[in-house]
Amino acid sequence: MRGFFAAAFVSALLVACTSSSPSSQNDGGPASCGSPGQPTPGPADDHCQGQAPQPTNPASCAADAGGDDDAGADDDAGADDSCDYGATMFGQEGDDDDCKYHVTWSSTPICEGAVTFTVHVTSLTDGSVVTGIPQGIVIEPFIPSVADAACDDQTTHPSPNIGGYLVEDPPGSGTYVGPVDFDAPGDWTLRFHIHEECADLLDDSPHGHAAFHITVP
Repeated sequence: MRGFFAAAFVSALLVACTSSSPSSQNDGGPASCGSPGQPTPGPADDHCQGQAPQPTNPASCAADAGGDDDAGADDDAGADDSCDYGATMFGQEGDDDDCKYHVTWSSTPICEGAVTFTVHVTSLTDGSVVTGIPQGIVIEPFIPSVADAACDDQTTHPSPNIGGYLVEDPPGSGTYVGPVDFDAPGDWTLRFHIHEECADLLDDSPHGHAAFHITVP
């Protein structure tokens, strides 16, 4: 995980431990706004087309960072300054950057303020729903400092609730719901971190990411 997001995520968890659950903080977002935003228009995602889906193995969640991970390593920290995230996607569905999951989303009207997002995750290997993610899907909303910056260290404007999370509702559904705070107009990136509690060292780790362009008026 990149340094900027790691610090924000830890801070958010500390706050969560001393406050109510994320679901109780979800006020549903604005009922309507004069000119709501939208998923930023652009080409549909096809980066996994023609590739075999990447299976996941729960045992790889606890991979030892001190071991030999030269074969198939995908560490967010990286060995250099390159970005390990996949490209930010357009529209309301796409595959995660490692071709493990298919992600779809919907929301209440997109305006400045709290917007409720509903995210559904399925496995690309067999189409099964991805359930029981501890604490839920971690959110990473930010306005990138350049048009298509994928990395979270390429921003000077993170959301106030960066590092918050969407909780599974109802349990066992593979559907995760919660608020995202857009505190300014702009072309936002919203990244969903799936199984963020897992190490991202091995190819078959359940850890994954899917990011989307969002236009906030």
